[in-house]
Amino acid sequence: MHLKLDELTREAVLGQSLLSIVLKAIFIALVSFGAPAGVLAAFAPRFFFGLTEGIICPRGSEMVYEEWYDGESTQFRVGCVDPSGGETQGKTFLALLVYLGMWFLGIFYIAFSVMLIRRAIIKRKYGVET
Repeated sequence: MHLKLDELTREAVLGQSLLSIVLKAIFIALVSFGAPAGVLAAFAPRFFFGLTEGIICPRGSEMVYEEWYDGESTQFRVGCVDPSGGETQGKTFLALLVYLGMWFLGIFYIAFSVMLIRRAIIKRKYGVET
């Protein structure tokens, strides 16, 4: 049984294009990924930056995480040590980008999936074909 929809309701149901859903999911992810990523990185930075080791460090090298207090705040540095003992500097920014990117993608996929499922349920409920 299909319901007869007025023009406004039909437009609301059909108005959820895939591009619209992707843009909404991107917005939700941009707005919300910083809070959980920042809080969890502050509580357990060694663990969470360790998740980025396979991406920021070359194959065969090991990630080094250093943390110190400079009198005002806690500072940290991320680097990689290759098997010969040489250390690569300047990996902190890359580690931070990769860590935040993981959170962004995770929240994006959750939001995208929920909105896509919601769209399918609404279309099925109203019997609207595109």
